[in-house]
Amino acid sequence: MPIIKSAIKRMKQNQVNHARNRHYGSHMKSMIKLLLGHVAKGEMDKANKILPDVISSIDTASKKRIIHENNAANKKSRVQRAINAGPVKKEEKPVKAKAAPKKVTKAAKKTKATKTDE
Repeated sequence: MPIIKSAIKRMKQNQVNHARNRHYGSHMKSMIKLLLGHVAKGEMDKANKILPDVISSIDTASKKRIIHENNAANKKSRVQRAINAGPVKKEEKPVKAKAAPKKVTKAAKKTKATKTDE
């Protein structure tokens, strides 16, 4: 804990500013997740509709120095690439039929029994 009066005041200011700035970072992340979710589901009309809001929230976080300018540029680029690429189609793998369990013969049972006895 700080002892000097100015350091105490600075600590209080930092706590208030931190609480105030958390909103912008959280809102930005939520908007990005929402947009990427729409893209993954193939709802491109909804994704295109919220794209300006997502870019605006990224720019706001950058302007308030919550994220670095280059980080903001990378996030905007990632969002644009997702929109341009469209929905991701998952390849379906063919389901293999399981083989029936092998029958254990009397000879196999005898060899197992002798191996465990040794």
